[in-house]
Amino acid sequence: MSREEMISLTDIDKLDDTYSFRLPEFTKKKLDKLPSSLKKKLNLELLYVAAEILHESEFDPRKYLTTKD
Repeated sequence: MSREEMISLTDIDKLDDTYSFRLPEFTKKKLDKLPSSLKKKLNLELLYVAAEILHESEFDPRKYLTTKD
């Protein structure tokens, strides 16, 4: 199952906030020229990566290796 399929199969809260990051001007110009289908794919991939990073940041092996609090 692709990332796009996994994301589309789940409920996602309303996308009402914006997060920005810096990239080279050349890259921005190329992204602006992408067809809408590829822009949608890019947005889904960025959401997936953000979720992955958040998951990684909260990883605590003790949750899975001990019953002690």
